[in-house]
Amino acid sequence: MVAIAPDKVHAQDAQALFDEGLSDMKAGRYKIGCALIKKSLDIDPRPGTEFTLAECFSKAGKFASAVELYDRYLAAYDTMPADQKGDSDQKARADISRSERTRLVSLVSWLTVRLPASAPAGLLVTKDGEPFPRGLFGVATAVDPGPHVFTARTSDGPLIEQRVDIAAGERRILSLQVAGSAEPPDEVVPPGDTEPQPDKPERKNSLMPWVYVTGGIGAAGLITGAITGGMLLSKRKTIFSECPTRRTDGAHVCSEKGLEAVDAAQNTLAPVTTVALSVGAAGAAAAVLLFVVGNRGESTSSSETMKRTLPTIDVGSGRAVFGLTGSF
Repeated sequence: MVAIAPDKVHAQDAQALFDEGLSDMKAGRYKIGCALIKKSLDIDPRPGTEFTLAECFSKAGKFASAVELYDRYLAAYDTMPADQKGDSDQKARADISRSERTRLVSLVSWLTVRLPASAPAGLLVTKDGEPFPRGLFGVATAVDPGPHVFTARTSDGPLIEQRVDIAAGERRILSLQVAGSAEPPDEVVPPGDTEPQPDKPERKNSLMPWVYVTGGIGAAGLITGAITGGMLLSKRKTIFSECPTRRTDGAHVCSEKGLEAVDAAQNTLAPVTTVALSVGAAGAAAAVLLFVVGNRGESTSSSETMKRTLPTIDVGSGRAVFGLTGSF
């Protein structure tokens, strides 16, 4: 009779469990398949088994457990000899582990378990039947999505059971109920209601530079129009005093000074006054419009907004038109 070394028996048992679990995993029976592969890993901890269990957990929706095992495989891969690292199977597993870990991180759920301040020192807490370390109280801990059962028990008190169901990628806080505690238990709440929210950045008018530009143009136009308008009124008085005689055809007979005043009024002051006042009014209206549009809280930066939103002014004979080119 040939004796078989215990470690060889264990290796055979581990391989049998692994093969059976892999078959169940491929058939979509993830719960039993993952359990069998985990038993195989407990008996014979091999990097390849860790990788396969990570794959099984990923398919079963146990994202936190999958990420942990991918990390463990990558840590083992880093310590492998060069010839083993060069193996095509091991290299492929490492590549898959990195990409899958990156994909699953956002799906990991986080649960913070809190104890009341009056909880006794000898309190025993379990999570899904396993002891929950006291060092994890108050710390956001990665957990798999789905239901989890917590129990809390004092040495002389009743067992209190609490259940929490957490979604993929969710962050929640669970305040444990403890027998004899003077504090009322907190509810399980999403982190958005309990964690401090970042201050909202002050909204800035991204079009403010153009408000200043167009406002300045408007002010300059109004000032220019007021000055030339005053000069036009002065010339009007000169025209009335220097062109007193009316001919039979209705035209005025003017002195040389009167003719100069008529020429300046018709060809220079009147057109300049009209255009300046038009530009001034358009610029003022444009400044108000840009101020209102900019305060709507656009999501793009001010530099991007200025690149795609530009004011345009069209000045013609006796008119001025303001507009905006771009998108809002």
